Amino acid sequence: MHDFFLTLFPERYPFPLWEVFLRIALAALLGAVIGLERERRKQPAGLRTHAVLSMGASLITLVSIYTSYTYGGFMADPSRITAQIVSGIGFLGAGAILRFGVTVKGLTTAASLWSTAGLGIAVGTGMYTLAVFTTFVMLLFLTFVSKIERELLKSKGVVHLKLTISTSPEVLYKVNNLLESGKILKAVKKENLLEVILVVQDYGDIPEKLEELLRLKGVKEVEII
Repeated sequence: MHDFFLTLFPERYPFPLWEVFLRIALAALLGAVIGLERERRKQPAGLRTHAVLSMGASLITLVSIYTSYTYGGFMADPSRITAQIVSGIGFLGAGAILRFGVTVKGLTTAASLWSTAGLGIAVGTGMYTLAVFTTFVMLLFLTFVSKIERELLKSKGVVHLKLTISTSPEVLYKVNNLLESGKILKAVKKENLLEVILVVQDYGDIPEKLEELLRLKGVKEVEII
């Protein structure tokens, strides 16, 4: 049985094969936990992206270790391939930022992608405790600390918005719920559309509200004036 197993899996790892599978699975799980938080906030990079990213980083790290162990001996440097993950992950982060071209909302998601790659590397090298603890701290900052930040740093200013929306009662109701603190300054009806200029209290969540408005069916245009 042992010989048959070696025939199926001839690779020579510096640790048991079950641990290789464990590292891949754990990396995907930790990445999914971070991605779930981003998915809940309707960010462009969500559960699947973070899970696959973390798993891929762990895989590359394992390949680095395997290559050095099998072909390089003690003089090989397993970090040479792994180091490329840190720089190579930048294109995903840039994509997350560019997705919100008029705001900088994607910065946190870009940072979470980069950090998730670090989780995958940590798991790939067998640093399970560090990876789990880092996941916990990341979730803490992405959820609870973000709420505290909005309360402490919220702005007391106002923002003037110009909305072009459908005259449908359903659309008007959703817009009113989203901008409950808004005060209408002017409203002009143009055929089946309504052009509204209103002033909204800025509590530091204007970018999020703009994105939610643009996702509403019946909202044609949103502009800060």
